[in-house]
Amino acid sequence: MNLRLLLRSAAVLAILTTTVRAEENRYDLIGRMLMPFVNVFARTTSNPNRAMSFNLRLEQMTDLPPELAGSHAEVALEYPDKLRVHGPFMGEDIVVCRKGQQIWAYPGSKVEALLAAAAEKKKLPKVDPKFQLRPFQLPIPEQDLVLLPAVFQVKDVGSEPLDGNPCRVMDVYLMPQLTRSLKAQGWGARVWVDADAKPVRISLAKPGWMVALRFENLQFVPKLPESTWDPTTEQSGDVLRLDPKRYMQLLGTLVK
Repeated sequence: MNLRLLLRSAAVLAILTTTVRAEENRYDLIGRMLMPFVNVFARTTSNPNRAMSFNLRLEQMTDLPPELAGSHAEVALEYPDKLRVHGPFMGEDIVVCRKGQQIWAYPGSKVEALLAAAAEKKKLPKVDPKFQLRPFQLPIPEQDLVLLPAVFQVKDVGSEPLDGNPCRVMDVYLMPQLTRSLKAQGWGARVWVDADAKPVRISLAKPGWMVALRFENLQFVPKLPESTWDPTTEQSGDVLRLDPKRYMQLLGTLVK
């Protein structure tokens, strides 16, 4: 069964099972939460906001090393092909940035050492030699975005304030048909959403593992400053330039 048919089946099922206004509202809220993210990635949209930035704070994780508790990652993204991530990876504070086909990492000496160590241990991810970086794209056909909330099963958990900010709490699961298609059995999420329909906290879990992340300073804007994608003066002396293949190997090494 292809993804579009799954989406349409999920939409029909959601309509059939939504019998009271309260149930409709929770799906509406999930849709309002997701659409600003979707609009950043969509190839065609009337929404002017094509960029976003946010911080992620790691609150909890299974087998979390003590030194990573409370650690932050800074993320900036702009359509169609700009991404910057700054955070602690493998014991090092690292910046990785993509600006179209130009990619750099800082501190270059430490990143190069990480890649060399992974290669020596034969743990460097394999990448197709013909791999090419492409513009960001959504995993769902854009004509089906109106059905996006229907791919989820959503359950109201209640309300809970986070740092004095009232939040609606919901448990979210993929529809069973999509779970099987994506081989994501056992996965679930709990999301805390504020009055502006922005995610404040999210926990992801599967049997035997969980992670809880806090969103901070989440902003959607038409464009980020051009300086976002260039090394600072302080960084410029230790920058490693990467080709697309090496970039993917670095990402695969950092997220292991």
